[in-house]
Amino acid sequence: MAFHIGTRTFGGSSVLKSAQNLAELTKLGCTVVHEVDAQTMSEHPLLKPMCFDRIVFNFPHAGFVYQENDIRQIELHKDVVSGFLKSARNMVSDDGEIHVTHKNSHPYNLWEIVKLAEKVNLQLVEKVPFYAYHYLGYVNKRGSGVRCDQSFPVGDCSTFKFAKASVVDLLGL
Repeated sequence: MAFHIGTRTFGGSSVLKSAQNLAELTKLGCTVVHEVDAQTMSEHPLLKPMCFDRIVFNFPHAGFVYQENDIRQIELHKDVVSGFLKSARNMVSDDGEIHVTHKNSHPYNLWEIVKLAEKVNLQLVEKVPFYAYHYLGYVNKRGSGVRCDQSFPVGDCSTFKFAKASVVDLLGL
């Protein structure tokens, strides 16, 4: 299953590549769902009855309203991540994991990803360095604006792996 947060119509030079990526996912047997809100995905009519072993959100971002180091912008980002974690918790299997890949540097560390997860009864299972070259063909994109098809420097970042707190306690992780 693949979720696309945008719409079926893409702007600029990303049209062809996006169409190719979506066609490849469909060819591989994926169901592609458009315009899924990460904060309310567990209520989506198609997704609501489903349960997943892994749910991944690479480089969550609330969009650009303020400067990245502005506390108001940080709160917007935290709201997106909190909503995602809460919704993902409702969709992940009891022994599944929720992965969030995120920058470790300032001001991104102020998002306090682990604390946000703990607030929705998720526990950190593992934090591992993220290296894009480990994922053949992976290229991050800005996602919106005039530079939406451009990559951004990820720098020092990690994948935070969470599980339901009750499962972590039972398994002694």
